[in-house]
Amino acid sequence: MDSSSTEFSIAGIPVGPGETREIYLKVSESYLSGSVQIPVTVIRGREPGPTAFVTAAIHGDELNGADIVRRLIFDIDHEKLSGTLIAVPVVNIPGFLSQSRYLPYNRDLNRFFPGKKKGNNAERIAFRIFREIVRKCDFGIDLHTAAGGRMNLPHVRGDMTHPRVRKLARAFGATVLVHQPGVRGSLRREATDAGVPTILFEAGETGRFSNKVSLSGLRGVLNVLSDMKMWTEHDPKRPPFQVIVKASEWIRAEKGGILDLEATPGELLYEGDLVGSILNPFGRTVTQVRSPVTGIVIGVTTAPLAIPGTGVVHVARLKKTLPWVERSMKRAKKRKAALILAKSKAKS
Repeated sequence: MDSSSTEFSIAGIPVGPGETREIYLKVSESYLSGSVQIPVTVIRGREPGPTAFVTAAIHGDELNGADIVRRLIFDIDHEKLSGTLIAVPVVNIPGFLSQSRYLPYNRDLNRFFPGKKKGNNAERIAFRIFREIVRKCDFGIDLHTAAGGRMNLPHVRGDMTHPRVRKLARAFGATVLVHQPGVRGSLRREATDAGVPTILFEAGETGRFSNKVSLSGLRGVLNVLSDMKMWTEHDPKRPPFQVIVKASEWIRAEKGGILDLEATPGELLYEGDLVGSILNPFGRTVTQVRSPVTGIVIGVTTAPLAIPGTGVVHVARLKKTLPWVERSMKRAKKRKAALILAKSKAKS
């Protein structure tokens, strides 16, 4: 889509070539009869190029994506952008204000796309967002964190059988790409099915900002914009390795007690490895938790207590790619050690 040579508007508000507009898109109304509006920044380049959306906080307590979008808006030179970028730092305003994952009536907005004009509250909000933002784009990036009580390794999810989605995912630059089209009603699945290939970035925890996660997410978004020829002021860096994972599994506690977790995001686990222990209040070990699979840790619980069935470690399973990942991780560790040694010598 050549966005620089065509008329473009959000909610009837036009944005011309070379313009940046801050628009409040009405999606609902509050209990006080006031408008519920989401902030949308439209950056339209002077040069032709694709139209892309970057959204965050579809789940209202997943804050880190909002920081990534904020950095994106203020860190790039709008005059040097080609095409059109639609940046939405907070999609779920009611959830954001109440610091809840959900909309009123405990509805998960990320289960109601593409929405309905005359549906329930969540369907109406989803419909408005899908019509005014998603359908006007050529591709999209949706930013998330782990659910409450969990922490995720930065990784990308999407339908890796879709060539354009796979291209976006690889360009983002995360080490782990999880083949997961998404459930029906999720933004990434419905957007992709509607002809707007979309990837999802997962990283960090709910309810907090992480500078490391924000920089990782910003770098990934800029990598994609660079690959799509929208942003040339960026030198993409390749990750130490990149693997597409087709299956993942939660390791679950079999006993109740206090969890002493040893596994960390990004760690390579082998079948039978110890990931943690379950202790009783007296400090005695009730049972050890071992990995039933081999793979990379992409998520862990941050909750200190467990009962039977509690998910404690999320593992992206590795089989054919395991030897290559092992070699890549060893090389990365050697480079890191050499860099630390060089910095230490420089200081001395």
